[in-house]
Amino acid sequence: MKRRCLIWGMVIALMGWGSSALAQEGKIGFVDAQAVLDRSKPGQASKDVLEQYVKSRQQLIDTDEQEIQQLDNELKKQSDVLSADAKKAKQEALQEKYAKYQKRSMELTKEVQDRRTEVLKEFNRKLVQAVQQVAERDGYTMVLDKETEGGVVLFAKESMNLTDSVVKELDRIAASEESLPKPAAKSNKNGSPGKAP
Repeated sequence: MKRRCLIWGMVIALMGWGSSALAQEGKIGFVDAQAVLDRSKPGQASKDVLEQYVKSRQQLIDTDEQEIQQLDNELKKQSDVLSADAKKAKQEALQEKYAKYQKRSMELTKEVQDRRTEVLKEFNRKLVQAVQQVAERDGYTMVLDKETEGGVVLFAKESMNLTDSVVKELDRIAASEESLPKPAAKSNKNGSPGKAP
């Protein structure tokens, strides 16, 4: 029993020392990255890019589905008048089209996932830049990510929430990048604008 009390005493002492040392080092804050994605202009732009990409891929799938449906309808309508060989040929064509559709659907799903990863990676790079600038400006030693579905931060006082500051900083960075002059198109040897050789 004495040993257990001694261990708990040491744990409490270490916790007290750790928190006082941390308090001397600086401030800790947290950011809700999902809220930044939802509320910032770069986050909205990232979501719009993904939405347009998904729509373009969905249109390809929809076109394939319509073609399969059309072939199936033709087969049903002509079923009574087709010879056995013609009917078999149409059924095989339909099965082949459906197999291609399934393969293409899987490929397009992977493309969407890859594009999502790419877009979110770029957004996260911008998010980290904004968090670093807010942290350095306001004297934070550490900034944690508060996941919406629970995660690193289980509880924190709202005064430690830097989400609004990070949204503003991210929007400020995006606005300053938009105001920079765009690089001029490179010209080819005969002086007209175009791609570089």
